[in-house]
Amino acid sequence: MKKLVSLGLVASLSFAGLVACSGNESETPAETPAGSDTTTEAPAETPATSGEKVEIKLWLDDDDYAAAIEPAIEAAYPNIDIVYEKVGAVDARTKLELDGPAGLGGDVFIQPHDGMSESIISNILLPLGSDMGAMIEERMLEGAVGTVKKDGNYYGVPLATESIALFYNKTLLDEYGFEVATSFETIKEQAAVYNDNAANKFLIRFQPGNSYDMHFFLTGAGFQLYGENHDDASQVNLNTQEVIDGLTFFQSMKEYLPVPYADLNWDTIHGEFIKGNVPYMISGPWSLAEAKTGAEDNGFEFGVTTIPTINGVQPETFSGNIIACVSAYTQHPTEAKQVVDFLASEEGLQIMYDVQGKIPALKDASVIEGVVEDPYIAGILAQAEYSQPMPILPEMSKYWGAAETMYRSVWEGLATPEEAAAKALDDYNTALQMTE
Repeated sequence: MKKLVSLGLVASLSFAGLVACSGNESETPAETPAGSDTTTEAPAETPATSGEKVEIKLWLDDDDYAAAIEPAIEAAYPNIDIVYEKVGAVDARTKLELDGPAGLGGDVFIQPHDGMSESIISNILLPLGSDMGAMIEERMLEGAVGTVKKDGNYYGVPLATESIALFYNKTLLDEYGFEVATSFETIKEQAAVYNDNAANKFLIRFQPGNSYDMHFFLTGAGFQLYGENHDDASQVNLNTQEVIDGLTFFQSMKEYLPVPYADLNWDTIHGEFIKGNVPYMISGPWSLAEAKTGAEDNGFEFGVTTIPTINGVQPETFSGNIIACVSAYTQHPTEAKQVVDFLASEEGLQIMYDVQGKIPALKDASVIEGVVEDPYIAGILAQAEYSQPMPILPEMSKYWGAAETMYRSVWEGLATPEEAAAKALDDYNTALQMTE
């Protein structure tokens, strides 16, 4: 029997996350410092009376997904009774911080991975232990693993992943006799033939002021944000030769897309592609539904593939992930972990894909029916193999603004790559100092 409590909270991020974490009576979470061992002792468990089911409160923000996943969990674990509460993914972390000590929070929840750093710092997440950690390492994409692992602990299980990729209009490319570009050198060659500046006709469109999307220009030159493992706050690595080289190539694209960054926003880029007017667009899985509709309505065929190489290097993009977590306040850690384990199982991920269309964060996505056969998702997954997780360091919040200013100033010709890189580091350090 389904139990639904709507809390009226709505997610505002592209990750329409699920959420949860604790129906307990504990007043404080078991203290779990970020650097503690994976075998950190769990909260004292409240045993169920013989024959009595354990209630696990599950915070999600999708009624359809909840309706499908709840009976599946209860069928797999007859000892568990799922209580679904509708809570927005964006609100889940702060809500748990408030409700958890009072025993009113969820036991299990799903959140966008960019909330993981704050969740770890505030000690609201239960480390999942070495056994589940081994499962995560074995099954999940490398770029996804990095979003849940800190100091040897695993604080959640990646369920779904996303990455930007190259969308292409095959109909337009065929009209001009172009092959799908696999390098930016080819992009430039095709643009020289296709572009008509007077008619606002350009081969490729992207958002030059978007520091998430433009990251690949820097990684194509060898940039490693926060070091090789993306977890060292002392190595932001701005104002390095790699950043300068990446910005220099980025700047060269202005010749082939001579449009102010203010006019290259989401609406114009996306709108022109779905109308069938642009051969290439750099975007992510959030564009798929409208691209499919646009292709049908406007009579063109499109595809999705990896970001073209830069000087022979396959650039790495950021990967974003949806994470299933267990509350540090739960009084039923064993059962809560079982729920998370089911969400990450083949059956659980199949339900997520069927209901929500989300891309499973698996190394081998072929185990999920329909994923590999979907050519659009296959293209995004191909790029996800060349992705790096957005760091979960709290310092990351200061990176976005500094990087955005850096990209925009170079694109608008307000600064050289060298000047922009130096200012980005200054802006970043200033932002950090203001929070100390």
